[in-house]
Amino acid sequence: MKTKNEIRKEILNIRNNLSSELAEQKSRIIIDKIKDTVEYKSSKSIMVYMDFKNEVNTKTFITEALAEGKKIIIPYTDVEKVLIIPVEINSLDDLVLCKFGYLEPKKEALNNPYDIEKIELIIVPGVAFDKRKNRIGFGKGYYDKFLRNRNALTNEITSAKAFALAYEFQVFEEIPAEEHDIKMDKIFTEENVYR
Repeated sequence: MKTKNEIRKEILNIRNNLSSELAEQKSRIIIDKIKDTVEYKSSKSIMVYMDFKNEVNTKTFITEALAEGKKIIIPYTDVEKVLIIPVEINSLDDLVLCKFGYLEPKKEALNNPYDIEKIELIIVPGVAFDKRKNRIGFGKGYYDKFLRNRNALTNEITSAKAFALAYEFQVFEEIPAEEHDIKMDKIFTEENVYR
């Protein structure tokens, strides 16, 4: 089996070479699938990542969800503390470009973080996944830590579902997974939904 780093390198290479038209087309299919779920329809507050470098595009999803009256929470990544701080936004205008090149909440919004316990659905990014719903992220552990805290804070029954968005080429039969890695509840691709 390939190592996590080998998988990361291989997938990021493929993803970075996707044409923007194809990425957009596949993203639309994936977003329509997620919006068709009971979980999406019943969730009032959704935390969702900001897409970066050809990830499944979440900007459209965010705009549409806000228009439907959903509360949208965007993660701010505290690099020093290796921590995700959830921040509610009213529009994409509430975001600024960070030094890594993706949009995130403005620093002043951090004084008023969103209550993790009120988040009902978390849309998680990832580099690679497998059919058993394991995930390989960027290797820093932000989301594993955040998702673990979510389970510690709330009982399992009320804890937010973690949905991953990915292109089909990001899903393997099996990837290396460790004890502390958090599995996804569902993975949505343009071709499948892994439950």
